[in-house]
Amino acid sequence: MLSRYRDSLRGWTAPIGYALFRLHLRPNHLTLAGLGVSLLAASAFVAGRTRSAGLLLILAGLFDFFDGSLARASGQVTPFGAFLDSVIDRYSDLVVLLGIVVLFARTPHARGAILAMAALVGSVMVSYTKARAESIGIECRVGMMERPERLICLIAGALLDLLEPALWVLAILANITALQRIAFTRRAMRDAALLSLVALALIPMAALAGQRSPRASTHRSSAPPPIQSGARAVTPDIERVWAEAIVQYQQGNTDPVVREFASDAARTSPIADYLGFVLADGLAREGDLTAARAVVIAIVDRHADSLLAPEALLEAATLAARAGDDEGAQIALKRLIASYPDSPSLPEALYLLGQTGEARGQRDAAASAYRELRILAPTTGWADGAEDRLAALAAAGIAIPPLSTTQRLDRAERLLKGGVPKTASDEAQRIADEAGDPGVVVRALRIVADSSARLGRYEIAARTLTVVADRVAPERRPAIRLEQARLLRRAGQRAKALAVLTQVEGAPTESEAAEAGYLKGETLEDMDRHVEAAATYRALASRYPTRNVAGLALWRLGWIAYLRGDLPGAEQAWVRVGEIPGGRALRVPALYWAGRIREQTTGLASAEPTYRRVLAEAPRSYYGVLAASRVAVDGASGPGAGEPAIRLPADPREAVVDDPGFVRVELLRRIGLVEFALRELGDVVLASVRDPVRLYGASGAYVRDERYHLALRILRRHFTDVATAGHPTLPRAFWEMLYPFGWRSDVADVAQRAGIDPFLVAAVIREESSYYPRAQSRAGARGLMQLMPGTAGPMARHRGLVFSDELLEDPRANLELGTAFLAGLMKEFRDPRLALAAYNAGDNRLRQWWKARKTSDMEAFVEQIPFDETKLYVKRVMLAWYEYRRLYGAP
Repeated sequence: MLSRYRDSLRGWTAPIGYALFRLHLRPNHLTLAGLGVSLLAASAFVAGRTRSAGLLLILAGLFDFFDGSLARASGQVTPFGAFLDSVIDRYSDLVVLLGIVVLFARTPHARGAILAMAALVGSVMVSYTKARAESIGIECRVGMMERPERLICLIAGALLDLLEPALWVLAILANITALQRIAFTRRAMRDAALLSLVALALIPMAALAGQRSPRASTHRSSAPPPIQSGARAVTPDIERVWAEAIVQYQQGNTDPVVREFASDAARTSPIADYLGFVLADGLAREGDLTAARAVVIAIVDRHADSLLAPEALLEAATLAARAGDDEGAQIALKRLIASYPDSPSLPEALYLLGQTGEARGQRDAAASAYRELRILAPTTGWADGAEDRLAALAAAGIAIPPLSTTQRLDRAERLLKGGVPKTASDEAQRIADEAGDPGVVVRALRIVADSSARLGRYEIAARTLTVVADRVAPERRPAIRLEQARLLRRAGQRAKALAVLTQVEGAPTESEAAEAGYLKGETLEDMDRHVEAAATYRALASRYPTRNVAGLALWRLGWIAYLRGDLPGAEQAWVRVGEIPGGRALRVPALYWAGRIREQTTGLASAEPTYRRVLAEAPRSYYGVLAASRVAVDGASGPGAGEPAIRLPADPREAVVDDPGFVRVELLRRIGLVEFALRELGDVVLASVRDPVRLYGASGAYVRDERYHLALRILRRHFTDVATAGHPTLPRAFWEMLYPFGWRSDVADVAQRAGIDPFLVAAVIREESSYYPRAQSRAGARGLMQLMPGTAGPMARHRGLVFSDELLEDPRANLELGTAFLAGLMKEFRDPRLALAAYNAGDNRLRQWWKARKTSDMEAFVEQIPFDETKLYVKRVMLAWYEYRRLYGAP
């Protein structure tokens, strides 16, 4: 009960959290300290010092109360922290109540000991029932005896010497609370199908209100759904009527939608499926479930390839369940499962199929649906609910056949793919231990190895691959050994990796042997055995001149020579990169650095032809920009003659004006169904992967809706070579989409106050988040400039902002904090390349790299950054900075 006042108390506890943060304490320190005090309280109870125990419980409660305040104040609220806090609370409760049990048992006082045991059971069950309910998606906070109330009860009993009466109250009310939660969860589970289906009815409204549907289907056909034969063009007058109907619908008035979207014009329009979906929801809100159900079934019948078809079937099941027609719901769900097996709606459909089966007394069929769900979607909340239902069915006497070995392996692979590597590894290891079939064992151990690598346990993964390699056919071993060597390198076991690579280097398969040779050279470099590394690279380039590893080997060979002062040797290696087929990918970087050496040894005049070759081949690349800074460039850099690789219209809309799929997108947008339009646009993009002009048009549509990140995803994937060539005929619209400048006034404002170039900030945003304000990395960085809560929290509070993780998704706040942080790095490191490396990899790491540098040439230092990710990051941001100044700077 007291938990409902938690939020209102935060205003009082926040200052204490900030004070604890300034003492350099961490939330887990308080959590563990609370456990220690609870152990002391338990010892006091055992010794019969009940009042001392009561005082210690007050102290333990304070620790538990303020660890959350400290976590919020320091920006260290993490899922693991919450998990640890909950587990430690359980241990604290158990040791205290066990101490009371021992107290009464020693007295002896049998009734008191039994009461204490009953209180202990009730306390555990209150927490357990809540956790199990939440594991199946049910928020269960009912009852009067949560942890604060239980703690207060014990403290009062101990201080007032009324411990036995307090235990009576605790034992009775805690167990009543547990029973309340069981009953509450049973009711919620009984109605789960209906509740889930009713929630589906809100999807159209959420989409129309401008929120992205959480169940946006990724089911895609090879092309956009064709316009139905007989589809009619929509006149401007009809568009205006429909747009007004959508506005009214968003405000809760369904009459215009029901009237207009049931018309012949709507049924024969290019977007009849979307209008029908909205119509069905309008009819359902008015209580006409039969008509609504007929409409969504018609969507599937007439538009089977529509993105909405799976959701329409799920909606049909919703409406059938609401009307009490479980058989009709089953028919719709089975049709969805059979027709759209790759739909994101599948897990929910399987769970609801099991629910409707139970409702109709078809418990074997329900069990089958639940089993299938556990195999196909084991990482979803629906699978957790299915496991509980299977347990309930088994308890009711239904025979649940165990999963076959193949099904268990499929499930383990899906667990790994779904981001649950620990569970996947455990299951696969059990299969490997049980199985006798070598093929099964190998497949299971591969899952163990991949899971271990995902968990950062590289040495365990490498050892597992050793077992795998011994069990597979000889021709498969080199590839597995190569993967094993990579894992050993990541584990820091360079000597072991070197031994494995030497073994693979002699493999009969050229691809693995060549790759092993290059990794061997890198490993020798990491071990500072540069002479051996150079010999390895030379042999590799000579033996495999047509493979990419030859170019990579010569590139590294050049740097070994450069860093030891052998400039002619470096130039020779880099010139050769451009002469062999395997050096194509590194031709431009090698040309630039060959020019740099010529400039150092014989002067700029002799290097200028080499720089101009770089400009001719890749003027809009990182190296093109560097080359342009060293020679005089007349007019636009890059080729000024010749046919461009592709011609793009000045207005991106011209590229898709006649595209049927895009006609649907634009019509949806014009009448106000923007989220539906964006979903449809995704299909247009997938159908256009072989047509760059259409992709260009689709990117323009994303930019018009300020979905810069989606446009950049397309342009980076399909237009990198076009941008690098930088043909003068490329329209300005192309460059502005490739280098967008969202929140321009905010960027300019915060950059001016921080004393930093706004175009540098714009380039950082482009690289960090692609201008997506809700971007979040796996590490927890958030927002436009990808700030970690632990870094941004103190900065925000220093500026008088109330910090929360959600604050980082506010564009203005994120820009202000990120720009201030970047400005601080610029002030410390003075060179933007160093500041950018520190922004990406951390300032401490950058200081270590700079201290250990082998050259003070800043361009060469960038090439030697140990982390490939950081090296590429610096290069990309520096190029983007140049382009932002070119595009948006003052003429």
